[in-house]
Formats: sequence, structure tokens, C-alpha cells
Amino acid sequence: MKGSHTPAGPPRPEPSSTTRDDSGRGHLLKKVALWAGLALCIAFIAWVAWGLLQFDHDIDNPREGGFSGWQCDAGRDCGS
Repeated sequence: MKGSHTPAGPPRPEPSSTTRDDSGRGHLLKKVALWAGLALCIAFIAWVAWGLLQFDHDIDNPREGGFSGWQCDAGRDCGS
């Protein structure tokens, strides 16, 4: 046994340049769509993080007027 053998099936055809996905306008459109989706995901994450930071600040400082009065003492206005 020498470890060499012939392939079991017929040889595979060589791909032509017209059948490949990475050529032409379709590839550029997919690439632009993926980058746009990535940019939207990053923008959404930044927006959520900014909202959470502002919410945390409003919880810590209710008398600055950025938060509703539900956490103030009964009968008192947070703005005063």
C-alpha cells in the first residue's frame, strides 16, 4: 500500500467567471448592505447606551427636572 489512489468520481468542472458570486454588481450591493446593517447596529447600541446613561443620571438627580415626579416624596414637587 502506497497511499495513492484515483478519485472515485468524475472531475469537477472548473468555475467560470460568470457563475461566481463575487463578481459584478451583486457583490458590491451585498457588501454595501452588510456595512449599512453594521452601521445601523452600532448606532442603535450607542443610542440605547446614551439613554441608559441619561436614565441613570435622572434616577440619581430627580430634582433637576429631567425625571417625572413618581420617585419624589409624597406631597412634594421634585422641581422645588
